[in-house]
Amino acid sequence: MAPKLLRTLSRGSRQLATRTALQRAVTVHDLADAVSPRDLSGKTVLVTGASSGIGEEAARQLAAEGATLILVARGADELNRVADEIATAGGTAFAVPGDLSTEQGVGDILDAVLTRFGTPDIIVNNAGRSIRRDVADSTSRMHDFQRTMAINYFGPVGLTLGVLDEFRKRDDGHFINVCTWGVTNGAMPKFAAYGASKAALATFGRSLAAELNDTGVDVTNVCFPLVATPMIAPTTQYAHAPALSAEAAGEWIVYAAKHRPLEIMPRYAKALRGLTAVSASWSDAILARGAM
Repeated sequence: MAPKLLRTLSRGSRQLATRTALQRAVTVHDLADAVSPRDLSGKTVLVTGASSGIGEEAARQLAAEGATLILVARGADELNRVADEIATAGGTAFAVPGDLSTEQGVGDILDAVLTRFGTPDIIVNNAGRSIRRDVADSTSRMHDFQRTMAINYFGPVGLTLGVLDEFRKRDDGHFINVCTWGVTNGAMPKFAAYGASKAALATFGRSLAAELNDTGVDVTNVCFPLVATPMIAPTTQYAHAPALSAEAAGEWIVYAAKHRPLEIMPRYAKALRGLTAVSASWSDAILARGAM
């Protein structure tokens, strides 16, 4: 076989393997709920970080399913743009600008939402910030960790606590937490601040799910791989990295809302979790070699 053809086949095989690894891992919900997924028509869904990226795409797709969207983010202009475009497409969406990085900001958002719309049916805790930096290069940057925890962890916890009593009272409700693949095995070299904040959110979500196990309130942790969004654009190392599209990420959120699994993750993350159970040092070594 000609060398050029061999190289082409090899490259194609690698691309196929990469696409397969990025795909959502199959869960029992694919079998159990395939016939009767939940109807989202008429449901009210609050999506944070809805002005761009995963949040914007999830909002568009949820609106297309018939849900009423409450869009939350700091930028009012961008939120209004998304709400207007959803309306133009035949959906219903309302913009609620606010700052999820402070306790006061979370309280203001809750007051505005509960006063105007009542308690939503689904909360998508998507807003967040990422930072790529070695811990050794962060010795004078404690604020990086504080800011990341504020928006990635304390903000979602505040929203959750603000509606939990009503969810329990009606015995129905769903929290969808946007996490990251790194929390499934415990190490994210160069992303310690980000990974730790998402690990905190994932542990909070799993703990809450266990406490609510016998109720109609559900929690789903969506552990995304790298997603091609504006948040990663400034990092040149990601220019050619395999990444899930924002559209595909939105589909994961819709799947979560319809099926309510405990967690969703890419196939490679599930494989790494298994390897970590055998040898955490092996898993960490692989991640360290592949860290970008």
